[in-house]
Amino acid sequence: MAENSTEKSKLKKEIILRRAQQEDLRPIIELQKKIFHFEQNIPADDIEGFLDRNPVCWCAVCDGEIVSAAAAWEENGVFHWGRFVTDSRYRRLHIGTQLARYSFDDLFSHGYTQVYMEAREVTAKMIVKMGGEITGETVPFFDGTVSPLILKKENYLKCTGL
Repeated sequence: MAENSTEKSKLKKEIILRRAQQEDLRPIIELQKKIFHFEQNIPADDIEGFLDRNPVCWCAVCDGEIVSAAAAWEENGVFHWGRFVTDSRYRRLHIGTQLARYSFDDLFSHGYTQVYMEAREVTAKMIVKMGGEITGETVPFFDGTVSPLILKKENYLKCTGL
């Protein structure tokens, strides 16, 4: 048991959070396919097309490997955040939460005042803890459900103490 705790502590120290570069997009798409297609049954062909939206992406890197990613993009005049994934080997280490905060800090520091998203239950709970508000009914989405949310800058800043 102590070995596992040591390993988790070591991983936290070696994680680098950053904006994704062009060369990161292929590994991010592969991670999304691994999670969205194989875990959530979303058709693999639907996953790659999101690059057409010219997203801003962020990633968490451990020992040169992308282990978590998120993205934001504009669609129909509304700014969205999502495509949020964490490799199953790195879950429960709060890497995804750290990356989400990093991406929101980046977005809000660049003048955005709110972001919309549709999120799975675990992500929706995390966003609500960060000041997000559920804006509608939970709906079926492939193998699971999603809830619509909005995260406003002022609520986020209150919850994060910035």
